[in-house]
Amino acid sequence: MRKLMGFIATLLMTACMDASEVSAQTAGGGTVVRDVSIQSTVLGREMLYSVYLPAGYTSSKQYPVLYLLHGYGGDQNDWWVFDDMANDADAMISSGEIPEMIIVTPDGGTWMYIDNCYGNGINYEQYFFQELMTDVESRYSIRRERGSRAIGGFSMGGYGALRYGVLRHDLFCYVYAMSSVIGGYGATDMGDIITSYSPSELPGITLECGDRDYFTYDNREFSALLTRLGINHEHIERSGGHDWTFWSACTPKILRKVGALFREGTTSIDNVRITVRKPQGIYSLDGRRHNSLKRGVNIVDGRKVVIK
Repeated sequence: MRKLMGFIATLLMTACMDASEVSAQTAGGGTVVRDVSIQSTVLGREMLYSVYLPAGYTSSKQYPVLYLLHGYGGDQNDWWVFDDMANDADAMISSGEIPEMIIVTPDGGTWMYIDNCYGNGINYEQYFFQELMTDVESRYSIRRERGSRAIGGFSMGGYGALRYGVLRHDLFCYVYAMSSVIGGYGATDMGDIITSYSPSELPGITLECGDRDYFTYDNREFSALLTRLGINHEHIERSGGHDWTFWSACTPKILRKVGALFREGTTSIDNVRITVRKPQGIYSLDGRRHNSLKRGVNIVDGRKVVIK
């Protein structure tokens, strides 16, 4: 009887899904829902994304979210076909190494995650913020705060992650860019974009690139620029090329990095500094004075700041 009821529940769940969606349970109890459909008004076409839900997912609680962007020529399912991301997430959540989280992988086409790439009239960036994020965060039970959102990607998706993390630093607490395009291909160079922002505004950033990658030199130069600008970041260069062997070795690190931030509720591990200035409760946060902070939990610019 229990098996029959479970089978009926599965049929009902499948019937309620959009026709294009395919839902599969992972070995560790999580679920990957592939090809969730959006009828985009901005783009005038159907768009797809896929999503990982942790074991025991329920709408009665809210989860942090990691957005991951694919490279040129890929799609929303690259992370679930070529990588072991779902099983990594299952194992790390089960062991308590990282908190439960939702992972979203949208289709980005070949459009550099920008508007009007090479004059093609496709306003993908508008779609991402106006429609994709709205759909994801209303359809699934997600905490809608900066400290509970992170973004990453590889190659073209690395550029998209850097661009979105900088331009919309109010939305994301961390950026993890692998083998990242830094500029060109119809997109503005990240070096030109990031110079307009104060280091204290920005999320934490990791650049990870192989020493035999097309973009090794560009990532070195971008890291050097960030250092000159006083922007706290991590630059990892190790043996490897521009391929899934390299990127799959990055994904557990992404999960650990953002998992630590989601658990703490801060914008990065290193760049939030709290110093008691006076007994009355005047503190310095990232070099700015805040007279209203009190001992205990405070919310500043969407971040949870705990003063003991």
